[in-house]
Amino acid sequence: MRTLYLDCGAGAAGDMFSAALWELIPDKEEFLNEINNAGIPGVEVYAVPSEKHGISGTHFRVMVNGEEEVSKDLPRDCPAEITTDLTQHPEHEHHHHHHDHDHEHEHHHHHHEHVHRSLKDVEDIIDSLQVSDRVKHDAKEIYYLIAEAESTVHGTTIGDIHFHEVGTMDAIADVVSAAMLVERLNPEVIMASPVQTGSGKVRCAHGVLPVPAPATARLLQGIPVYSTDINGEMCTPTGAALLKYYVGAFGTLPPMDIEDIGYGMGYKDFGIPNALRAFLGETTADPAQYGIVDTSSAPHVHDHPVSQDEASVKAISNRLARSIGHLESGKRMVNQNRDAGDILIQLAAVESSLAGTARVIIKGHFAEALQKADETKDLDDLNGLIDKFIK
Repeated sequence: MRTLYLDCGAGAAGDMFSAALWELIPDKEEFLNEINNAGIPGVEVYAVPSEKHGISGTHFRVMVNGEEEVSKDLPRDCPAEITTDLTQHPEHEHHHHHHDHDHEHEHHHHHHEHVHRSLKDVEDIIDSLQVSDRVKHDAKEIYYLIAEAESTVHGTTIGDIHFHEVGTMDAIADVVSAAMLVERLNPEVIMASPVQTGSGKVRCAHGVLPVPAPATARLLQGIPVYSTDINGEMCTPTGAALLKYYVGAFGTLPPMDIEDIGYGMGYKDFGIPNALRAFLGETTADPAQYGIVDTSSAPHVHDHPVSQDEASVKAISNRLARSIGHLESGKRMVNQNRDAGDILIQLAAVESSLAGTARVIIKGHFAEALQKADETKDLDDLNGLIDKFIK
């Protein structure tokens, strides 16, 4: 099987993910031309040679209107400091996806900070890009995961989440680049090592937050992670979302005939090579024999699997993940004793979301049943499934 394995011993960020995969493709300049002409407003992407502790790789520098996003790690004993009291200013509840690039230097972009975009705005931008439908689909699903994590952490709805302009374009560039590169490489299997998160605190739009940042921690649920004594944010929200969306199994590197290795470099110096390493090659052995923890699928042991199509299964799983996010947001609203009407609206959204997912599953079964030879039996089975759901 053509396999992509990601070594996340130095964490993961969107730019590192893209740079590592970029090193694996043959048409490197063509890709840079495509991403820079895709139509992301104000964005320019550069592939910059980088070296960390004697290891050479590539850093993806994403410039938005000539500026580069930053994050700032702080000492471990830095006190918590939230810069905005959201509870006192509900009319200004703008929640921001914090910086995704791990740079040592700092730029200022005061003239952009007042502009915010909703998830719908982001989806509209992605839909307008000059990229394939597959890339658009993947990018929107990945960004939805980020928005869902943010909404859960902040106890609000996805519709209320807003992203500051520079950070939005920066993250869109990372996500779209990653989706384009995965499409180019087209691996049959994507695996990864456990993810090092880093430790300490990081300053972002909300103030000073613990590492991993709350939204990152939310995205990393279900993924094996660890932390050492390294101070700093090593896994960012976008990096975590990319791993969540694309990686089907986590564990040690399985036996592989290695075709190529790519190094996506970050700017920070953690005392170890700050790189996400990507192995591309062929694997033949059963991954379960080598400590792989499968997070995406299980053997079909039932007579009626959700779908025979892996993409459809993934889409349905993502729909359920969104429903869970809505429900948990409702729970947080109850714990915060929010307005009952708002809570009921949130619960109605959960109910509508689940009903929509059920319709997708039922329609999928109906379509498959009609294609089978023993149509009567399969339609009877489908009716039985519908009865179970109605009950």
